[in-house]
Amino acid sequence: MPDSALEKDNLFQLNTLVWASFPQPVGAPVTPVLRNLGYTLYAIEEPLEASVAEKAQLNKATLQIQPNPTIDVVLSHEKNSTYVLVECKPSSFGLSSDWTSQARGLIVAGGSIGSRLGVSGKAIAEMCYLVPQEGTQLTDATLVELHKEVSSEGLKKCPTGVIGISVKLDGVYLGLSNRLQGVALLPLALIPERRVLSVPAEQDPQPLYVIPWIPDGQDTNDLEAFKEKIRARLLSWLGKATIGSSEVIYFEELLNDVSRRVFQYWSDKSSLFGRVFPMVERLVKIFFGDDIRVSIRRREATVTLESAKDREELMEHVRTVGLPEKLPEGVQLQLDEQLKPTSRDDSLG
Repeated sequence: MPDSALEKDNLFQLNTLVWASFPQPVGAPVTPVLRNLGYTLYAIEEPLEASVAEKAQLNKATLQIQPNPTIDVVLSHEKNSTYVLVECKPSSFGLSSDWTSQARGLIVAGGSIGSRLGVSGKAIAEMCYLVPQEGTQLTDATLVELHKEVSSEGLKKCPTGVIGISVKLDGVYLGLSNRLQGVALLPLALIPERRVLSVPAEQDPQPLYVIPWIPDGQDTNDLEAFKEKIRARLLSWLGKATIGSSEVIYFEELLNDVSRRVFQYWSDKSSLFGRVFPMVERLVKIFFGDDIRVSIRRREATVTLESAKDREELMEHVRTVGLPEKLPEGVQLQLDEQLKPTSRDDSLG
């Protein structure tokens, strides 16, 4: 039977969007349905900060509107300068939900997407929620009502829509069975729903995750997968390190390698540098232990190999060391503008 719990998992939803928006090799089990429609990944965890003037307007509103929301995924369509803000949710929600303040904030942010993203003033946006297929109708109706509320306040806004995700016997699908009330264009282009991932019966799609872990993930197995991907990458790097020299592996490089370079799209620095990087640091410290041949700093590890024996001993430790279920707390990193990705590589490499 299909695992319906996956449909509600934020990390699974996020990976499905990434699968659907990146180019795929011939014969891959993934069909990039979003990319085939002209949409590519622009950002993950993108803060949408309001200007001073916008905040002044929002302060006068009678509604609860989150002024500086962070959106899970931003897709872009280069040909028509459209940005699609996609928020992943485990279920539908109504007008009494605590999520309405965020939703209003995203509708307003989409109305000023040029300034919020720092892109061309000609840019336009639409805002969509990704929810399990069974929750699409209620979520869509809620977004339509919230759009009316924002409009009644005289605030800028953008069209809304909803995208369903479903896990079936033959794979994972995005889209809708029928047209709903929302007028956002992307959901309309996904009618009927389309298969993104072909999964043989009883196969776990988790090993195929492009992003193996995110902070506050719902499934502890995700962190276990992330740990093992870091271990595998360290072993590969040690196997290629030059004997008789000191070499540096950067944590940013580690993150990009375990995610096929998708972590470079992560735009929320407070989350990436304050939570993701410290997790990598803690893992690397455990894998290498207190070995004097390794020096670990905040964002990098330097390894000195004087002989083949040094390499073998370090690799054996990394290969066999056990990892505790609960990792020790790390020190929050200082935000460093130099670490913000400066380009978006449109390849899974």
